[in-house]
Amino acid sequence: MKKGFTLIELIAAIIILGIIGLITFPIVNSMIKENKESLYQSQIKDIEKAAYDWAYMNTDLLPENNKYITITLLDLKKAGLIDINLRNPKTNTLIPNDVIISITSVDNKYICNVDMSSGTDLQTPYNALAPMIILNGNAVEYVEYGHAYEELGAIARGKNGNMINDINIAYQYNNSQIASIDTNQFKTYTVVYSARDVIDGNTYTSNITRTIIIRDTQAPEMTIPGQATITLSQVNSYDLTNGVVATDNSNEVIEVNVTSLENTTGKQVITYSACDSHNNCVEKRRIINVTE
Repeated sequence: MKKGFTLIELIAAIIILGIIGLITFPIVNSMIKENKESLYQSQIKDIEKAAYDWAYMNTDLLPENNKYITITLLDLKKAGLIDINLRNPKTNTLIPNDVIISITSVDNKYICNVDMSSGTDLQTPYNALAPMIILNGNAVEYVEYGHAYEELGAIARGKNGNMINDINIAYQYNNSQIASIDTNQFKTYTVVYSARDVIDGNTYTSNITRTIIIRDTQAPEMTIPGQATITLSQVNSYDLTNGVVATDNSNEVIEVNVTSLENTTGKQVITYSACDSHNNCVEKRRIINVTE
């Protein structure tokens, strides 16, 4: 006669299996994540290889030395260099068509870089007949506050290899069209480039965007008086800020911080510092000679 498991034995077996699961699950989960990350990195290398292949196929469009152009994943798809249904192995979601790929010329060699975090467009359908638009420069450009905005433009080529000279350029702020980019405003603008091509009587249109960010990287300008000699009795009343002027390219009011004088004789180093609201700072020093 066979004897079955007792309730205690079953509970013990379940507890043991649970302990094994607690031990092995993190290990298995870690291995799965590592495998997905490995596939993800391999996929980036595949996209980079496709970008190099694209460069060899379009040598006439490549940038001059020390300059760069920007294409998208969609361009690689149109050229038949990458799977049109490319998915992210970590999320199993489609990789956006507008993932940015920069091609930079350095010492007459070309470097391709894929920015996987740049893609947002999961809705635009893939159309192999739509023209290809290539940005001169980068997909994100920074312009110094108050400086003139320079339009870098774009290049467009049709499916049949024909160059498209009529590229429409529109400027937007908060999804509303504007006449121009005002660099006297700390704003982020969008430039939309559109090109169309006619094939067998049908019109095909492509768009690509560039982000323009107005920023301030210049420190305030500050002038301070030169070296001075005062007596010990003047220390408490001496105005260290007299003659100090600080201005900023953004025309904001700049506060100047000054270290204090000590009630002792001898040469003392006074430090003046000023920062604008974008953490651009300037620092200067002067000597105050304190005598009896």
